[in-house]
Amino acid sequence: MTRAPAPAPAGLVDPPVRPPVEGMRPTAAYGVLAGHPRAATVHADMRACLDGIDSVVRADPLVIPPALAGVFSGGKRLRPLLALATAYAGRTPSARTRGRAVGGARAVELLHLASLVHDDIMDEAMTRHGVATISARAGNSRALLAGDFLIGHAHAAAAGLGAEAGILLGDTLVRLCEGQAEEVSTVFDAGRGEASYFRAIGGKTGALIDAACRIGALAAGLDAPTTQALGRFGHHLGVGFQLLDDMLDLTQSHADSGKPVGHDIANGVYTYPTLWALRRDPLLRELLDELARCEGSRSALADEAAHRVRASGALTATRQAVDRRRESCLGLLDGAVDGIGPDGVGLMADLAVAVLGHRDG
Repeated sequence: MTRAPAPAPAGLVDPPVRPPVEGMRPTAAYGVLAGHPRAATVHADMRACLDGIDSVVRADPLVIPPALAGVFSGGKRLRPLLALATAYAGRTPSARTRGRAVGGARAVELLHLASLVHDDIMDEAMTRHGVATISARAGNSRALLAGDFLIGHAHAAAAGLGAEAGILLGDTLVRLCEGQAEEVSTVFDAGRGEASYFRAIGGKTGALIDAACRIGALAAGLDAPTTQALGRFGHHLGVGFQLLDDMLDLTQSHADSGKPVGHDIANGVYTYPTLWALRRDPLLRELLDELARCEGSRSALADEAAHRVRASGALTATRQAVDRRRESCLGLLDGAVDGIGPDGVGLMADLAVAVLGHRDG
């Protein structure tokens, strides 16, 4: 399933592009596309997408002052990358397809950025990846305005692909809100079930990556069954991606992630590793109940809780859950092979492995 794409015919192969686009982290997913026969096309179109986002961010200094524009730079840019990859998976893109794909990629990333701004307001977050948030620097009113501004531009960008893309973006926003509401409703709830967790991340993370893959398929004019299969691929990829992020919250240092280890636990957001550990360590529940009652600094209690989660074997269990999502991604590509061909399936499979990793052992 993870076979490499076949070489392109002579004269159609772009020169290899190794450095990531400025404003992107050099992720494994970008490395897959940098090795693709159309690497320079992907590079140029990703540059166009990010330039378009920067133009939106700087469009009205009364909404987003220039001093705050840098908050929106950088990051993995996984969602627009997947939109472009999906659009180009099955064929050499025409100029029209490239234009539609760039617009779709921009729409999804603008919606993602807006959701981060609104999340930071709700979480009262001071920093994100070590950078001060808009709400911390300019207040909640300014941040709310900026987030709504980005949502409006996201819908405008999607409109270029037609009514179906607009409906997709609207549905995605609804799912984002539902996922956030699910998470907020269970803060500091040690009785939270795994079903609640997966509903939350299916909305907050899975929905956007699902939308990225679907919008790429719409840009390329792929048929409905292929588009549906690629959307489900994106959903499982997004859920696996969030599971990995929740593991990192329990293992990375503040210098690596821009936040302390056990940040989610300290804020009462009990993710899959913690929920898994709760079923096996009754003392952890007592500790979390004490954490919920704490009115001062929670860092010491959160550190102890994070240690108990790690000691329970929860990280191994979470890695296994990620592996299952990767296998679901690869299985769904079987349903897309008629629409994008074996080379396209190979490309998307390689991306799934790059994002979610190889099978352990």
